[in-house]
Amino acid sequence: MVGNLVMIDYSLVVGVDAKHLKQLEMVWPTWRKHKPGLLKHPMFAFFDYTQTSEMRVRAAVDHPDMMAIEWPPPGSHYPEDPSLGKFGGSQRYKMLAGFVHVPPAVVNTTYWLKLDTDVVATGVPDWIDAGWFSELPAIVSHPWGFTKPANQMVLLDQWAEENKLPGEPLNLVPEPGSDRVRHKRIISWCGFFHSEFTNYCSVLANGDYKYGLPVPSQDGYLWYLAQRTKQGACRCQMKTRGWEHWSTEENIRRAVERAMA
Repeated sequence: MVGNLVMIDYSLVVGVDAKHLKQLEMVWPTWRKHKPGLLKHPMFAFFDYTQTSEMRVRAAVDHPDMMAIEWPPPGSHYPEDPSLGKFGGSQRYKMLAGFVHVPPAVVNTTYWLKLDTDVVATGVPDWIDAGWFSELPAIVSHPWGFTKPANQMVLLDQWAEENKLPGEPLNLVPEPGSDRVRHKRIISWCGFFHSEFTNYCSVLANGDYKYGLPVPSQDGYLWYLAQRTKQGACRCQMKTRGWEHWSTEENIRRAVERAMA
């Protein structure tokens, strides 16, 4: 990466279909209350136009500077892979691909922040640590300890070698019979991504896939390329910065009630 980061210059990016728009409606008041700084940065919300509309997105979010973007573009293709279970669903694949291909088209800031719609904000309004960005890493996100499905990194190695990408294979091979490969990586329910790096990743993916990805995982793909190209990934505890990540609607609702009390 080049240039000097004088301040943390970022945009907020969210992606919603019908299910996740309902979640965004629930969590948005907590973001606004506990992380008011988000309102000072541009927001981009891409939405599955086959399931919802710009009007509904704008009704859910009262951000003063938000652009709503229809997704996916014509001609894109997201195949279903039943062998991957929930990881191979075409709807999930489609929405995750948006986090690689939408930001390069609309974001003009140095970084963009991905927030998932199952994330609830609590305290710590001044939550961003400038030290995270001191070396302009490609990714700043919450730590994680494994990748599923188990062969995802192997498939990315194969794809990268076939396309003669710079860098060396990561050689992250799972133990026989394991459903995951254990290694230090990130998970992106709350994560910053360098915009130039994301553009690089989008261009690479579009060489083989029309607005898709080599694997149906946005953070797996971006983390892989950050490691292979040695552009850096800062792993930081977002849970200590006033963010809660929940997996069920009932748990999200309860967390929102606590945060808004």
